[in-house]
Amino acid sequence: MRSVAVIGGGPSGLAAAWRLAKSGDRVVVYERRAVVGGGLRSDVVDGVVIDPAVQLIGSNYRSTFGLASEVGARSLLVRTAGRDALWRAERAHAIAYGSAASMAASTALPALLKLRLAAKYLPFLVTRCRHLDANDPAGTGGVGFDRESIAVWGTRELGEEFVESMAYPFLGAYHGGVPERTSAAFYHALARVGLDVRLFAVRGGMGRLSAAVGAAIVEHGGTLRTDVEVQRVVAESAGVTVMTVAGAERYDAAVVATPAAAASRLLELRSAQRSWLSGVESAPTLSVAVVLSRRIRVDWFGLAFPRTAAPGDRIVAACVLHEKSADLVPAGRSAIVAYPAPSLAGQLAASSAEEAPGVVLPALDMAFGDVSGTADVVKVYRHAEGHTQFWPGYIGHLLRFEAEQLPRRIALAGDYLVAPTVEGAVISGERAAERVLRLPDRAG
Repeated sequence: MRSVAVIGGGPSGLAAAWRLAKSGDRVVVYERRAVVGGGLRSDVVDGVVIDPAVQLIGSNYRSTFGLASEVGARSLLVRTAGRDALWRAERAHAIAYGSAASMAASTALPALLKLRLAAKYLPFLVTRCRHLDANDPAGTGGVGFDRESIAVWGTRELGEEFVESMAYPFLGAYHGGVPERTSAAFYHALARVGLDVRLFAVRGGMGRLSAAVGAAIVEHGGTLRTDVEVQRVVAESAGVTVMTVAGAERYDAAVVATPAAAASRLLELRSAQRSWLSGVESAPTLSVAVVLSRRIRVDWFGLAFPRTAAPGDRIVAACVLHEKSADLVPAGRSAIVAYPAPSLAGQLAASSAEEAPGVVLPALDMAFGDVSGTADVVKVYRHAEGHTQFWPGYIGHLLRFEAEQLPRRIALAGDYLVAPTVEGAVISGERAAERVLRLPDRAG
């Protein structure tokens, strides 16, 4: 039986730990938070289940669905209507991004832009991007569209309205990015998915899925060590030593499933690998959850805001949780999770807890009426690890990563190695586990 330490209990770490435990290895997961899950975590606030980070899972997340099925949690994934809205001309316009018919009929987009989408962008996605996979853009030809940003490509090919009404709201809401710093390849891959995608929530909140994976790891002999911060991971020819404030423990191998910057701090790496990791960018952010004493009456889940007009200068998205899954919010009440505009997110993430509500609540008042006056609870969630940014040229950078140059008994996992999504994180964890499984059974 091989002993393996997994540093980080987010989606990539859990996926790696499950694959290793299922294969018979003795696995110990180290997680600095009180619970595992990372972005797939939930909180209960005044009787309301809050998903502060990840809200939905796409039907194209094949590895994530497979993981849920293997641990007996597939029934937790429930289909949602997939209705969203876009703020335009001082009101919300309903739209279903995965439906060409809905986008054509919606008043969310200007008529000229809809004509350009139908005449030019849709044929482009169906023909030139037909093999592009958002879950593996580096492995499916993404490098060919990676040299410029979607802002440059979109302005040239479809006009500025495309960038401001489609690219910015989507990227800001789901990936914490802006068109100017996002590879055209990655956006095209996401748009290709949007042609045929179904959306799923997790019954009882995202944290239930993470808890189910954690429980399955324990059932297969693994150990979850929460509230433990790893200080150093030292790889030698005969094994790996994991150092915490409580002391040092020896393993046959380790999977470092942390953000790239943390992996660089934890490990002793060659200069080339350290330089590669320094090229990974992330955007720190936060979210603000507001629990209301009244019911908001809308027929969509996510409302996205262009940055060209208020309240898009303050927030990029607001998610109405009872429209995602009925079991999250008691009857007669509402809960909103709001995400600041990317231009403010980093600043607010580093500010005091009182500053963010002062920015976000007036924006929500503008979109939903009296939110400030009917709020029972306002809670701020900081996401220091932020969103991995696939900047123009990043797919080429990703193709230059050489896993075989890592210390022999070390594997890295994280969405920055595949795609900046939950699915990318899960795939990276599975790949890291496969690297460890190719090692001899024991170091000694």
